[in-house]
Amino acid sequence: MDGANAASADSPSRANSLTRRLASVAILIPALVAAGWWTVATIAAVSVCAALAISELFAILRQGGLTPRLGPGLTVGLALCAAAALRPFTSLDLTGLALACGVSLTLGYELLPRDRSASLQSWALTFTGGVYIGWLLSAFILLRQIDTPMRAGLLAPLGIPPGAAWLFLVLAITWIQDSAAYFVGRACGRHLMAPILSPKKTWEGFVGGMVASILTALVAVPLLGLPISLLAAGLIGAAAGIAGPIGDLGESLVKRQMGVKDSGNLIPGHGGILDRMDSLLFTGPVVYYGVLLGLVFS
Repeated sequence: MDGANAASADSPSRANSLTRRLASVAILIPALVAAGWWTVATIAAVSVCAALAISELFAILRQGGLTPRLGPGLTVGLALCAAAALRPFTSLDLTGLALACGVSLTLGYELLPRDRSASLQSWALTFTGGVYIGWLLSAFILLRQIDTPMRAGLLAPLGIPPGAAWLFLVLAITWIQDSAAYFVGRACGRHLMAPILSPKKTWEGFVGGMVASILTALVAVPLLGLPISLLAAGLIGAAAGIAGPIGDLGESLVKRQMGVKDSGNLIPGHGGILDRMDSLLFTGPVVYYGVLLGLVFS
């Protein structure tokens, strides 16, 4: 097939893919806003996402011939989400308890009668996978629980709850950074950032994403009425601008090692839930601790 015909044949496919992606976004954004508006909804959404992401991660590992244990892995991940959800109601270190119990559960599970030739590997993958998803995602529950009063921002008439404003901040930073990196890299990318893991990522795109991340954080202060200084917001944006690409490349490393392109096909045009959350897994905790520091020093 010659180049013209190939381009013609590819066009409907690309158009259909773009349509699926836009339709998915049109559904996802209102769902995410609703999930962030109420604490209970946030806890439920994070828990469901954690369960789906762990399932996808373990499916990827199994395709590579490894043997993580789904049941114990889900238990560890959801226990860490529960520990975050219960933090306002107790002074106990429930996260530490969840980690301790997780170690015992996942290692103890390997003592059950079976072929133990890969037990050590399975234990490590099961515990690490549950922590990787559950612990990092629990930062979104902790962000939603921050109830420091907001200032009078431009969007104050909407009555956005304080915790929801912080959630919208991390979502905006991550997605705008990712989009800016894509378009800048596509327009003027010349120097590959990680050619083996992600052949399309460039350092020019990274810089574009970093600038967008910082600007998004700065604009969010007057827009949402965030009670932090512009300096704190800029530093949070910069830290998230570094963390997001690392999270993206981290998942790419896992998929590349296992010979998998996407983590799943749950979201039309976007792949699996883990494909959509790889950057958020890293930016969530970074923004959470950045906000805590920003509130102290602002």
